[in-house]
Amino acid sequence: MRRFAACLVAALLSTNPVTANATSSNELPSTTTPDRHIVDRLVFDTPLTRFRVERSRAKRLHRWLITASDGCSAPLIGSRGASFDFRVACERHDLAYANYSVLARLNLGVVWDATLRAAVDDQFQRDLQASCARRRHSERLRCDAWVVVFFHAVRLAAGP
Repeated sequence: MRRFAACLVAALLSTNPVTANATSSNELPSTTTPDRHIVDRLVFDTPLTRFRVERSRAKRLHRWLITASDGCSAPLIGSRGASFDFRVACERHDLAYANYSVLARLNLGVVWDATLRAAVDDQFQRDLQASCARRRHSERLRCDAWVVVFFHAVRLAAGP
């Protein structure tokens, strides 16, 4: 998947950029050059409740952005259960890992190291907790327990 993502970004970079005249007056011009600030904004500054809308808008404006996600990819558990629904948090986490790792491989101002990975994983934990905060009290305790499981699974399994 990572090799595919890098090839996709390279292919998109080789195409002609969309000119500002081709966009509507209320949208910014599209860019073909990957930019860390776009990923930073989506991962760290966009409220989780607005993430899907902002991701779609960003993808229209920045064709290089990798938005593919396999959800939480938790075997047997999945992305949601009776007391939790972590799909959006997992989608944002996937976007961060995919885009930061490609930006790092292309030497575009990103160092995909333990520090950045920890920041992304900490945001993932905050997103999981935010998902639980909207639950009824009886579900929230179980949801919070799943946060611990998902967060530690990511910290143990994934890596730069």
